[in-house]
Amino acid sequence: MKPFRALLLLMTVFMLMSCSIPGVKVTMGDDATTDKPKPTIDNSAVITKPAAGDTTTQGGTTQGGNDTGGIGGQKKPAGGNTTDKPSATQGATTLEKVMAATVQIGVLDATWQEVGTCTGSIIDPRGLIITNFHCIGDNETGQYHNADGIDNIYMTLNPRNPPKFQFIAQTVDADAGKDIAVLRIIATTNGEPPADCLKLPSITLNMDSKVEIGQKVTSVGYPGVGGDTLTIANGQVVGFDEYSMSGQGRTYESIKYDASDSAGISGGPIINEQFEQVAIAHAGRSDAEKGGKLSLARPIGLAQELINSADLVRIPGCNGAAAAQLIGPATPADTATNDTQTTGDNGGDTGATYDIAGRLLDSVSGEPIVNGYVVILKPEYNWSDVDYNNIEQYVWVTAKTDANGEYTLSVTDEMANSLVSYGLFAERYDPWTSDEVNLLKVYDKETNRWTDIYMDASK
Repeated sequence: MKPFRALLLLMTVFMLMSCSIPGVKVTMGDDATTDKPKPTIDNSAVITKPAAGDTTTQGGTTQGGNDTGGIGGQKKPAGGNTTDKPSATQGATTLEKVMAATVQIGVLDATWQEVGTCTGSIIDPRGLIITNFHCIGDNETGQYHNADGIDNIYMTLNPRNPPKFQFIAQTVDADAGKDIAVLRIIATTNGEPPADCLKLPSITLNMDSKVEIGQKVTSVGYPGVGGDTLTIANGQVVGFDEYSMSGQGRTYESIKYDASDSAGISGGPIINEQFEQVAIAHAGRSDAEKGGKLSLARPIGLAQELINSADLVRIPGCNGAAAAQLIGPATPADTATNDTQTTGDNGGDTGATYDIAGRLLDSVSGEPIVNGYVVILKPEYNWSDVDYNNIEQYVWVTAKTDANGEYTLSVTDEMANSLVSYGLFAERYDPWTSDEVNLLKVYDKETNRWTDIYMDASK
């Protein structure tokens, strides 16, 4: 498995070199971007140094697993309108409290521009919010989407109305493998910390809940298919699975349920019939050919350590805690916009770039191969030349397969017209390599897709 591990290291290096928002997939899903108006924040001196102990703990740095959640998105009104500003609800039914405590998260990239949405739930009236790691960072690298772990928070007390931009939140603790993150509200829409300790609607957590097959559950949140307003979906638990979202280290239980959720619900609360949160929605599975779709959620008990850690962090506006000190948004020049990474200097303009998709499939089952790597070597090299301990010097372009086994290669005119060495690698599969490949003959020009490639499992 030496070649695969070398490629894994290479991809990790590429991700660390890039500040781009990862193309996360849902159901196993569709990456959704938004063109909503972007809230503007004045960073000039309104957010200052935090009190002692206000540190951000970053999650694990392990590679992707078989199931990924995703950033779902929908349009919202322009930020900054606080006419529906929430406070502690009085006399509300339990379901009303759950809905009031469910927030929409505006996912910010390295430049603090909104690129999608997720869902979260307020678990502490002072402003602690629980959501998915993939909403605030990249599960594969463990890195946050922006240097400060900052995201926008939208809320509404009336489920008939779209949520409005109310707060700025910062990640205080997270775990990439569990796909869970805890945020704290650090500022209002103008970038200033709350004047007083907040008293927000909050959800009741049942940390000791033992979810069973057949149990009725309800998802609450902002899936893209639900439009701009809050959506709830009823279902039942239909099974269990266990894996790590980051692909390395220990695995964690995931609950399979049949409520019809979609991109955007990620991080939202899954509640029982007592309106207690028992799980966190985080992913989905679908099969277009065979039909059927299932949603996945992490048991809320997996968040216990993260919540305990977040409880130790002081929240601006409470007990005299100071405002958060932030690095601020990166300049657009510091970010990349394509998940396919290229390396090396091949001299001059290489012409137009074509994004072409393809699939890696198991040769026996036909199932997609997840987290496989497609590699094209620089034209002067063949596979016999490659030293896998120093593979980066040989690679021209590489891409990684998603949960559907799909990858996208950005191919230039020079690549398309050169004879290159083309290889496919995946853990537990025999490598597939070929020299002197004409890439123009590998894909169907009418569909703009690569020919499906089947790999044999290692014996």
